[in-house]
This record gives sequence, C-alpha cells and structure tokens, in this order.
Amino acid sequence: MRVNYKNTPENYRAMVEIIIPPLLNLLKSLTLLEEEIFERNRALDKEKEGLGIPANQLHPKWNELMDDYFQRQMQLLTGRVTQKCLEGGVRNSYGSPSEYNYVQTNDFSVDFIMTKAEEARVITHYQEALEMKHQFVLRLVDGNWLLDEKFYGFDDEETWYLDSL
Repeated sequence: MRVNYKNTPENYRAMVEIIIPPLLNLLKSLTLLEEEIFERNRALDKEKEGLGIPANQLHPKWNELMDDYFQRQMQLLTGRVTQKCLEGGVRNSYGSPSEYNYVQTNDFSVDFIMTKAEEARVITHYQEALEMKHQFVLRLVDGNWLLDEKFYGFDDEETWYLDSL
C-alpha cells in the first residue's frame, strides 16, 4: 500500500498511523465476513438442488443467513461508525470478489486528505475490471475517529457516488 498526502499540512501527516490502520482492519473484517456469507450461500444453493427447490426460489434458511450477516456487520460497525453511517444501512449483498478484497492484497494506493483537525478523508485506488476508488470520510467524535460516509467512484472521473458500507 502506498500513501499519498493530498493537501495535508505537515502537522496532520502523523494522523495516518492513527486513522488508516483501524480503517483497513475494519475493511478486512468486512471482507472476511462477506466472503464467508458468499460461501455459506453457495452451500445453501447446492443444498437446494438436493431438496428439489427450483433455482429461482430461496432456500428456507436464506433469511437466517441474511439475519446473521446483518447482526455480524452491526457487531463489526458498532463503535467504529457514526449513527449517520448506520442510518445509510449495511450491505445486503455479498459476492466474490468481495467489496474490499483489495485490502487483503495490499495492491492499492491511498490518498490521505486532512485539512482540519476533526475530519479526514481516505481514498483507496484499486483495480478491478476498471480502475476504481472508494472514499471514506472519518470524523473525530468524542475523541474517537469514526467512519461517517463512504463513496465510490471511477478513477478517471471526478464524480463520487454515495454508498453504504
């Protein structure tokens, strides 16, 4: 992982070590959970065949799987994100590759932007089928850095799209 400082005064550059590692650890945890849910759903899909359930119908245990996914995401996010971020909802999708699979490979770069003491922006640039980027807005709340907003975008565009975590 490479870190680029964008419009960040020297006095805020040390904050990289305080802000980025917990964010990346959260993204890694979310990645592992998403990959686990994906594999568990694949197992349910295989089980459906044996039960004679058509492919276009849900497995009877699918809702339990989604409840587990939701609960475990909430456990991971509690104390790490703002209420505003939670109000945007948690991911209700899962896939392979997972949303943040790039954090496991360290094949990405980070732009760190901090121009005021209570807000930092971390932008990750990574390659999928296209060059993509995520922007994470963190705010200092009661002495803790909490994730407040997440956006995604295409690396060759200036536009950001609000996204759930």
